[in-house]
Amino acid sequence: MTEYQVTKFTVEPVEGDTQIAVTIHASDGNKWEYGIPYSASSGRYTFEEIDVLAMDFGDEFAEELTEKIDEVMAKLTGG
Repeated sequence: MTEYQVTKFTVEPVEGDTQIAVTIHASDGNKWEYGIPYSASSGRYTFEEIDVLAMDFGDEFAEELTEKIDEVMAKLTGG
């Protein structure tokens, strides 16, 4: 695991697009931004970088982030 931690993160829909924006801020001042495309009809998305984030920030953070993405997806697709 790295020498820094997540200080805050956001997960929100991208207005006018079928994407979810994920922004992660770390204690070392770095910021990561991801655009996650999804299918509005099926509610499916692919976010392969979650494995890298689990290695960088730990499995607990990766699980928390996945849960938040799933919550946003449920709101977007009415699920």
